[in-house]
Amino acid sequence: MKIWVNILAIIVFIAAIAAGEMFWNNKVSEQSVSTPTKVETSSNTNESENTRREHAQNLPKSIKAKLQKAEQTKTPLKLVIVGSAPQEQVKATWAELLKKKIEDSYGSSLINVEVHEYRNMTTLQFIKSDAYKKIADAHPDVLLFEPFLLNDNGVVGIENTLENVNIILTYVKEQNEQVITILQPSAPVYKANNYPSDAEALEEFAKENSYEYINHWSAWPDYHSEDILNYLTKTPGQPNDKGEKIWAQYLETYFTNSALSL
Repeated sequence: MKIWVNILAIIVFIAAIAAGEMFWNNKVSEQSVSTPTKVETSSNTNESENTRREHAQNLPKSIKAKLQKAEQTKTPLKLVIVGSAPQEQVKATWAELLKKKIEDSYGSSLINVEVHEYRNMTTLQFIKSDAYKKIADAHPDVLLFEPFLLNDNGVVGIENTLENVNIILTYVKEQNEQVITILQPSAPVYKANNYPSDAEALEEFAKENSYEYINHWSAWPDYHSEDILNYLTKTPGQPNDKGEKIWAQYLETYFTNSALSL
């Protein structure tokens, strides 16, 4: 009888040990399932913000604020580029080069770039054809406008050009009060006479009306010098591939803080 009692005690002891082990295994399993792993996102967010700030250093505060808002709302800022299409074929226009650089730098999820180029267009034709209304319909947050200054030269007259530009930009502003407009001249012309004063008048117009103005001519060789011919085709004021590139690089420095290599 005593032997059977001892045997029974041993069986109970072994069963208790087995049950305890099963209990703790289940507890460990439950903890591994119910405890989530924390995903750190702050470093990625900071990296994205730092990248934006680095590229936007040369931009005005108004555009920096729009970029910050675009990043926060996950809605890309829309940059619409409007200018003259080349008379002669080139590998890529300054606008196409700039679009690629901006979207590569910021990412198309932060800035979306839309390019509108017009061949042989004047500001008067731009209005009469209602093309300017299509630009407003694109709903730009930022408008980079090269207002066909060279095509207007000697045809429309600078006073009429500026009046036409005012009509165009007033309409765009009426459709979107928050739009930021940046003006720039067309390409320089070798040994031009009246045309440089047209560019100066456009710059003065921009200042008087609180528009941003980019003078990319400072990146080109002096228009009095034969050196500038290395950047132009035989058509006056028409950049060749080197000219398109030098124009684009100046704007790239403005928009993305990239190094200007001339």
